[in-house]
Amino acid sequence: MCEKNRLAVQMGRIRLQNPILCSSGCLGHAYEVAEYTDLSKIGAVTVKTVTLQERKGNPTPRIHEIRAGIMSSIGLQNPGIEAYIQKEIPKIQDVLRPDQFFISIAGGGQSDYRELVDRLSSEYPAGTFAALEINTACPNVEKGAGTIALDRHLLYDIVKYAVEKAPFPVVAKISTDFDAFCESAKAVEAAGADAIYTTNTPLGMAIDVQTGRSCLGRLKAPLNGPVVKPIGIGKTWDLYHAVKLPIIASGGVCCMEDALEYMMAGASAVAIGTYNYIDPDIAPKIIRQLEEYAEQKGLSGISELTGYTARIYEG
Repeated sequence: MCEKNRLAVQMGRIRLQNPILCSSGCLGHAYEVAEYTDLSKIGAVTVKTVTLQERKGNPTPRIHEIRAGIMSSIGLQNPGIEAYIQKEIPKIQDVLRPDQFFISIAGGGQSDYRELVDRLSSEYPAGTFAALEINTACPNVEKGAGTIALDRHLLYDIVKYAVEKAPFPVVAKISTDFDAFCESAKAVEAAGADAIYTTNTPLGMAIDVQTGRSCLGRLKAPLNGPVVKPIGIGKTWDLYHAVKLPIIASGGVCCMEDALEYMMAGASAVAIGTYNYIDPDIAPKIIRQLEEYAEQKGLSGISELTGYTARIYEG
């Protein structure tokens, strides 16, 4: 008899072998790091986000290290959907199973998202991807500054279209860096998404005191890494109490304890981002440690930890 997998998680129509993911772009397209880590062990990998047209990305420098993390300003550099389909997806499929492959799309407005959903849906059947990730934490060109997640009505329409048209499970990625993020999460839930993916990357600045210029190619850039983890834990707690959707949480995960904190705050799964740059093998290491933890604690399934802290304090 096969032993039950204690780490398996179910999020809507998405079933993963374990709750550890790698955030969009942090392992590139996955095939670039295949020689440095056992990708087969990872629950899922969100590969670099693709847009309708090619994007050159932001001016360099794009990454600046700080004491408790990094500042990044990539700008969604990618070759555009047609080149992505022809050149990138076949190489990704060589190293990721369908149940591990999260494909991420982003657009400047509703029309971009719809075209991307239509193109992928016409090209690939159900089962090709573990999930279609709708990245709404990006500039909203048609509606002006900010992110699409700020406009919950637009967010609802974009996610709803993907849910109705795509043959794959849908995950909506939203920023939590604004006051009404729980209202946006409710819009995602109402639209029928399988899960919500949260990112917590507040904007900051770093100045070279020798030149007086920005340390990055742009004046401001998102903050990533351990410094944002306590904020991310708090935002996950808020989302857990606002919606019933499974939550994929991210922000400063460097070790098993970080992943456990996020799960106890309400996450069903946890994504590793910045730390992949330090150790490309960190995800399999955390997964092995989670297996040992689940056995030591006598858990029948790791999902028992989701919302554990709320049950302690709220019954």
